Amino acid sequence: MADDVQISVRDLGPIAAGTVDLRPLTVFVGASNTGKTCFSILIYALHEVLGGLRALPVFGRRDIVSLARSAALSGRECHVVQETLSKNDQAFTYYDLPKGLRAAIEGNIGAIDSFGSGTALYLKRCFDAAQLSEVVRTSSSECHVEVGLRARSRGIGWQARMILSDNRSTGEIGVENFVMIPGDRSEQSEVDRRTLRSILEQGRGKPIPLEVLDRWFRSDGEGRSDVIHYLPARRSAGLERSPETSAFSGVMADFMQQIRMYRSENESDRRLDQIAADLEANTLGGVVRLAPSPADSPEFVFRPHGSDDDVRMTRASSTVSELAPVVLFLRGVLAIGDTLIIEEPEAHLHPAAQTHVAVALARLVRAGVRVIITTHSDWLLKEIGNLMREGVLAEESGEPTSETALSAALHPREVGVWLFRHGATEQGSTIQEIRFDRSEGVEPPEYDDVAEELYSTIVRPTFRTSWRSHAAAHD
Repeated sequence: MADDVQISVRDLGPIAAGTVDLRPLTVFVGASNTGKTCFSILIYALHEVLGGLRALPVFGRRDIVSLARSAALSGRECHVVQETLSKNDQAFTYYDLPKGLRAAIEGNIGAIDSFGSGTALYLKRCFDAAQLSEVVRTSSSECHVEVGLRARSRGIGWQARMILSDNRSTGEIGVENFVMIPGDRSEQSEVDRRTLRSILEQGRGKPIPLEVLDRWFRSDGEGRSDVIHYLPARRSAGLERSPETSAFSGVMADFMQQIRMYRSENESDRRLDQIAADLEANTLGGVVRLAPSPADSPEFVFRPHGSDDDVRMTRASSTVSELAPVVLFLRGVLAIGDTLIIEEPEAHLHPAAQTHVAVALARLVRAGVRVIITTHSDWLLKEIGNLMREGVLAEESGEPTSETALSAALHPREVGVWLFRHGATEQGSTIQEIRFDRSEGVEPPEYDDVAEELYSTIVRPTFRTSWRSHAAAHD
């Protein structure tokens, strides 16, 4: 995923309008029915339609030549392309390319025929809606959803704007101008990841070799296309024996399909496997296993520490059944560089276990996984705030942030906490960022209001009773 991704939306579900900047760890908080899940699904849909939210979906010499041939350019435009790419040492800008070729490049974003209509179709699928109007907030004659998207990395990127409706969906895409040079045209040229990172970080405002763009932006430097996973609420249903995936749709159906295709021999990164093992040891008190099964779908069981017997998931505690899918994804589905969306990771967990989950999420960020969660947990937010304080102290002391599986410190710039709140009128909910404060952490003000109200409910009657007793004793 690009380093800087900003998504804005208007009139989706209960959301009137709001903008979110995705960070390595993005947290959505707020009351129920304010749009946290809607925005999460929007991110998932955009990611799937576009094949990842990368800074540039295509850019390399071979990409440009291939698109030039398929774009039905005029003879003069083709000559301009060939002449531009043949000058190895001469820098040129993106806008120096013929307009027809730029249109072909921008039309290739997401590899779909129509950006707006493709997004509308996928949103309907994710929301399990027959018509997009079912998830549009307004019911006026202009019944549509507006979506804006910006993706940038190291000064290079693109942006889009869409109007989505049942009748007609439209989308506009624009690539930002930047300087590049053809560089080495050899198909065998190899540039390692460290060199790529150095060129892109040090070359701000300087010409960037096309093969660097090609190698970096196709995989964000990790050698794997950007992949997104969604763990919905009620995810324990995916662990039931022989789950009927046909009974589910949208993001739940995608999750169920991944669980159904799960195999114990899937390889996982050592860091992710360590995070999964720590969750089992510190939170579950046992191991999640894939039991031998003659059926097509896998059967998952839980073996408590110190026991030789397996417990079927239908008999395990709600803590185990809700957190087990997270462990399974870490161990056999997720890869470094992926994006993971989890709805309410704290569901059915003891407060201490919720803090363990917060540490696991931070470790995922340190390992290179982008994490997006929705939550109602005060405990989870408190622990995230503590981890951010650790990051501040480490940065002030000059200590480097470790990339090991055990590191959990977070820099405030890596975390975005966004509050979804009901509007003062019936205009729908809005979104605002909760800034990190070294003393307050990242808790929404509503949590303090609830605590104060509870305190007042207890203290005021007690105070009145004590005062009356005191007054009566002195009469």
